[in-house]
Amino acid sequence: MMDKYDVIVVGGGHAGCEASHASARLGCKVGLITLALDGIGQMSCNPAIGGIGKSHLAREVDALDGLICRIADVSALQRRKLNARKGPAVQATRIQTCRDSYKKNMQEAILGNKNITVIEAMVSSLIVKNGEVVGVKTDSDTRDIYSKSVVLTTGTFLGGMIHIGTKSFSSGRAGDEASNHLEKFFKDSGFKIGRLKTGTPPRILKNSVNFDALKIQASDKDLPHLSYLYDQYGVSCPSINEIPCHITYTNPKTHKIILDAQILSPLFNGSIKSVGPRYCPSIEDKVHRFTDKDSHQIFLEPETLTDKEIYPNGISTCLPEETQLEFLRTIKGLENCVITQPGYAIEYSYFDPRGLSKNLETKEIKNLFFAGQINGTTGYEEAAAQGLIAGLNAGRSVDGKHKWCPDRNQAYIGVMIDDLVTLGVNEPYRMFTSRAEHRLRLREDNADQRLTMMGHELGIVSEKRLHMLELKNQKIQAESSRLESIKIYPSSDISLEIEKKFNVKIRNQQTLRSLLKMSDIRYRDIKNLGNFGMTANSDIGHLVAIQERYSGYLKRQDAEISNITKTHNTKIPSDFIFTNIKGLSNEAKEKLTAVMPTTLGQASRISGITPAIISLLRIYIKKNKPHQS
Repeated sequence: MMDKYDVIVVGGGHAGCEASHASARLGCKVGLITLALDGIGQMSCNPAIGGIGKSHLAREVDALDGLICRIADVSALQRRKLNARKGPAVQATRIQTCRDSYKKNMQEAILGNKNITVIEAMVSSLIVKNGEVVGVKTDSDTRDIYSKSVVLTTGTFLGGMIHIGTKSFSSGRAGDEASNHLEKFFKDSGFKIGRLKTGTPPRILKNSVNFDALKIQASDKDLPHLSYLYDQYGVSCPSINEIPCHITYTNPKTHKIILDAQILSPLFNGSIKSVGPRYCPSIEDKVHRFTDKDSHQIFLEPETLTDKEIYPNGISTCLPEETQLEFLRTIKGLENCVITQPGYAIEYSYFDPRGLSKNLETKEIKNLFFAGQINGTTGYEEAAAQGLIAGLNAGRSVDGKHKWCPDRNQAYIGVMIDDLVTLGVNEPYRMFTSRAEHRLRLREDNADQRLTMMGHELGIVSEKRLHMLELKNQKIQAESSRLESIKIYPSSDISLEIEKKFNVKIRNQQTLRSLLKMSDIRYRDIKNLGNFGMTANSDIGHLVAIQERYSGYLKRQDAEISNITKTHNTKIPSDFIFTNIKGLSNEAKEKLTAVMPTTLGQASRISGITPAIISLLRIYIKKNKPHQS
C-alpha cells in the first residue's frame, strides 16, 4: 500500500512541529517523519523560550495560533521580563521551561491532532518529477512516501559532526544519527551548501552543586506569560512548581586552565573550520578574545522539575571532557561538580537561503520548503517561526492558493525571512530587535493585534481565537474611552495627590487618559489614584497606556512606513532580466540576478545596491521594458 499525504514534514524539532501543525490547521493530511517519536519537541540546548528579539518571534507564532508559547507557558519553571526599565519596543519575556514537560506537552499536541501521522524513519532523498517534489525515499529504500508538498526541517542533522577535544564523530545531536544520505542528494542536485557550527555546555549533576554559595535569580513577581491566551485573553494557565536559577562566575584560574588547553580545542587546532554564532561564543572564544576580563557570568539553570541536571548557560565548550571538569571545579559553587554530559560543538550543513522565495519554497524544486537551521538560522524561536510559514505555505500550495509571508513592517517574522532570502548568512542567524526598522510598531505585546486577523483569513487561526481578539480590542477601546471621560482639575484632591506622588503639577484641566503621556506615570499608578473603579486587567491597561504615551511616535512611524511602502512594494516581474538594463554595473547585475528580488524594497536591501540603482530599476519597470533586448 502506497503512503500518500498532502504534506510531508521531515524533522520533529521546533520547526517541524510548527510546520506540521500549521498544515494540519488548514485541514491537510500531514505525515511527520522523524527518527524517533520520543525526539519530537526535544530541547537539545538550553530549555528556555523567549528573550530579546526572540520573544517577538515566539509571540508572532502564537498570534498565528502556533504552539511554542502555549507549550512554554504550561511547562514553565521560571518567568522573567527582560529590559523592563526600557521602552516597550525592546521589552521581552523569557521562560525557563521544564525540558521533559515541554517535550511531553508538545508530543501530546502533535499526536493528538487527527490530521498528523507520525512516521519513524530516516529520509535519504526526495522524489522529484519535472522539477517538482512528489515525495521522499527512506534509508531502507523499501518505503517511498508521496505527497503534494514537502517541508524539510533537518536541524543540525544534515551532515552533522560532533567535536569534543580531539574526538570527532558523525551525529545529528548527542546520541542521534546524522542525515548523510540526504545531504549527498542535495549536493548531487546542485544546491549551494555551506557549513556552520553551534555548541552546548556540559551538563552538571544538580546534587554536586553548592547552591548555598551562589546568588539566587528568582522569577519576576508579575509572572509574565508568552501566549496571548494566558495573559491578555484571560484564559487560565496550568502551572508547575517554580525553580530558581543561580548565578556564578569564571575567574582568572578558570581562564588559565582554558588558555593552557586551547590547542586541544577543535576551535583552535583546525578541526573546526566553520563559523559559529558571534553573539554566543564558547568559553574558549570568550577567554581568548576578551583578555581584559577577569570573569564571565554563568547562569545555572534547571532543565526539568525533577531532573538531576543543571544547564550552565554561558560556558559552551568543546574542550576535552577532563579539561571541562578541571576548569568547572575552579568556579564558585562548582568545586565538587560532576559532569553528566560533556559540552560539545557540532558542525552541520545548511543551504544558502538566497535560494528560497519569501514563502520559503526553494527556487530549484517546486513545492519543496525549508525551515529552521537548514536555512542558516539558530534558536528555537527562529526555527518555530520559519516552520509555521513553511507549513502554512506548503499546506496552501496543496489547493493552489496564494502563498504568504509578512512584510518587514508587519512582523519580525517578515524581517527575519527577508534578511535570509535577500542577504544570505555568513554565520548562524539570530533575531535581535535592532534588525527591525519599525520596532515601536512591532512590539511583543501587540503581535496578536498585528497578525491574528490575517492568520484567520489565511485559514490557520480558529474562529474562537479571532473572537477572543475582537473582545480584547473592545476592552481596550472601552477602557481608553472611559479614561478620556474622567476629568482632573487643578487644585483638586486628585491633582494634589498626583503632585505629591509624581512631582507633576496639574495646571490645566486634563483627562485621566492624558496622564499616561507623562513618563513617570503608569497605568497601575492611575488605578491607585482615587476611586475610579478601574476594572481592566494589567495587559489591557498596558496597551492603553502605550497607545496614549507613544501616539505621536506611532503616527510618525506609520507615515514613514506608508511612504516607504509605496516604493518598496513595487513588484519586479518574475521574468525580469537584470542583465538587459543599460547603466547597471556588472557587479549589480550579478547581485540582483543571484537573489532575483520580487520587489524594489527587497532589491534595496541587497548589499551594494544603491538608491541610484533602485531609481533605475523603477524607471525600467514603469516603462515595462525589463526583458527587451
